Amino acid sequence: MKKTLMALAVGAAFVAPAALADVTISGAINMGIAYVDSDDGTNDSNGESNFQLTNNYSNVTISSVDDLGGGLKLDFAFQVVAPLTTAGTPGSNVTNRNSHIGLVSESWGGVWYGTNENLYERYFYTIDPLDGAAGIGGNLQMLGTPGFGTVFDNGQLQCGGPNASGNQIGCAGFYRRTDQTIWYDSPNFGGITFGAYTTTTAGKSGAPGDTNPQLYGLGAKWVGTGLPLQAWVAYEVHNDMFGTAAILPATTGTGSDDDGLQVGVAYTLGDIFIFANYEMLNYETDGANVGALSEYERDAFSIGFKWNLASGYVGAQYIQALEGEGCIVGTGCGDADDTDGKMIGVGYYHTMSKQTQAYIMGSWIDNGDAQQFSLAGASVVNSGLGADHMAVTVGLKHSF
Repeated sequence: MKKTLMALAVGAAFVAPAALADVTISGAINMGIAYVDSDDGTNDSNGESNFQLTNNYSNVTISSVDDLGGGLKLDFAFQVVAPLTTAGTPGSNVTNRNSHIGLVSESWGGVWYGTNENLYERYFYTIDPLDGAAGIGGNLQMLGTPGFGTVFDNGQLQCGGPNASGNQIGCAGFYRRTDQTIWYDSPNFGGITFGAYTTTTAGKSGAPGDTNPQLYGLGAKWVGTGLPLQAWVAYEVHNDMFGTAAILPATTGTGSDDDGLQVGVAYTLGDIFIFANYEMLNYETDGANVGALSEYERDAFSIGFKWNLASGYVGAQYIQALEGEGCIVGTGCGDADDTDGKMIGVGYYHTMSKQTQAYIMGSWIDNGDAQQFSLAGASVVNSGLGADHMAVTVGLKHSF
């Protein structure tokens, strides 16, 4: 009896606040059981395998939309990562994911500010045939990154000045979530949408570092209204984020200017969606020290498909990163031999209900002898140069 009365009292305490606003709680729990195997690579270490749980972007979102009248609405969301596979270890805390507040109009679009996955990344994961690049097999393993251990980045404030060892803190990933961000997304104009974004200069530092890590970008997409065809393009610039220092950690410099460009096209043929992407990444560091990497360029492409079935869908993609080109201060410029890589990702998602899916996904990554493309959503035992990786996961996804 006491427990029942207490429950009623607690429930009543939340009635009044809930009545003041239309608040929605949503999210997804996406966990799998994975087997990962890595070979020995070029460092002559022993190949290793492991068995683990994966937490593929599990999250909880509290959101609210308030109609302000005149076609204007306030849009708010607070999203946190649900770290279901860790307990008391670094990275196990409930942390911010994509959170924002902004104004939205049907006539002119929307302006938001907060933390966000920007257009450059959004175009990549919305086209990904394996649950939006949620984990193993996703295109973030080889697109938006030069490799060398970089798989998805968060923020830009941590980039820039020297670390405790005196080396530049480098951030090379264009597949990233940024804090301190302001962005605009347009409405749909006859199948055309576009947007632009920038981060603030909150990470600016004075002497001795004197860096100003900041990124900005824009993109546009066209989806045919009479043809089952779509195309998109996105461009993003990173200032003073020192991507070359992430590729070759001994690099320091006085400033940097990195940029990424992606173009893509897709076609729908009945229940089959076919796509292709091409990406160019360029990194330049000013005032680099002798023996450091002052420039690096790499191109990559992907092709794939998603086949919608009565029971769910099948997805597959092939991605190849070409060998890069670079300049070492005091040595010269030329091809970066064996920095290429290729990847195959396949998966099947089986619909169990409107909210629940069961899945199986597999991924295979073949690295050049001087490259380190790695897995997303799973850890590898041997991440050294030239190590190839194979992973298989089975799991459940429940959206609410």
